[in-house]
Amino acid sequence: PPQPLMLVDLGLADFYLPGKEFNVRVASRHYKSPELLIGYEYYDYAIDMWSVGCILAGLLFRTEPFFRGVDNEDQLGRIVNCLGTRDFLPYCRKCNVRLSSKARAAIGKYCSESSSLSSSSSSSEDAPISLTNSDIGRRKPWLSYLTSDCPLPSSEATDLLDKLLVYDHEQRWTAREALSHSFFDEVRDEVWSEVQERILWESQDDRCKQDAA
Repeated sequence: PPQPLMLVDLGLADFYLPGKEFNVRVASRHYKSPELLIGYEYYDYAIDMWSVGCILAGLLFRTEPFFRGVDNEDQLGRIVNCLGTRDFLPYCRKCNVRLSSKARAAIGKYCSESSSLSSSSSSSEDAPISLTNSDIGRRKPWLSYLTSDCPLPSSEATDLLDKLLVYDHEQRWTAREALSHSFFDEVRDEVWSEVQERILWESQDDRCKQDAA
């Protein structure tokens, strides 16, 4: 028989309904999506797709977790340092969320460490982050995270990352969209074959149990 499939850690599993508020104190910090970190309570299943993107990035660049924040604000700062501010602040406005001074300071810290912030914005926690600075605004190239012992990721892999690690939860790819990506072309038929084999085995097993009863 095929190996059993086990689903675990469903303590916070839920159905997400449009317009319903949910507690943002969910998910492990290193895999928290931007909407959770900024305190947006009307999130949905897209939070899980962000986590998938974090896992994929960790596997591709041999860095697990990929975003290793020491607290929620530091986690947000690391994400913005990677993905840039060009889409981040408009997303905060779209969600009608005001960043705390601690969150802004964390973002400013990482941007200034990258020599991206102007001296005025790095000297004050409450100073606005400029979107006009091209270094701050754009994403860092994925290949800039390569290390000497890290294989070169395929273009399909980094393209899928671009679809999953997206600030706006409404633009982030769904599970169905991700599974249809060319990144999975090599294994799609094999996985489907294994699923069919499992379904057939379970059907036969159920029939044997019924006959024995």
